[in-house]
Amino acid sequence: MKIKARRERGVDQHGGDIVIKTTGRWLRLAVYYGTPPGSHIGFWRTRYGTLRGWNLRLGKRYVGPCLTAFVHTRELP
Repeated sequence: MKIKARRERGVDQHGGDIVIKTTGRWLRLAVYYGTPPGSHIGFWRTRYGTLRGWNLRLGKRYVGPCLTAFVHTRELP
């Protein structure tokens, strides 16, 4: 098992995440604050290829600031 934590500070957002890798699984827990990168506000599910997860964004659409939190997982080869 590997656990990696990182912080990010950009022009529009700052926050960080924790990535956990186990045998056969990758998991990312993240929280960011700032201008939203997209238009979604609320709660939605991610399904993109092998990536699966849940997202929550609270705040103002387009103009921000907002709080974005998500949990994403995928199976590793």
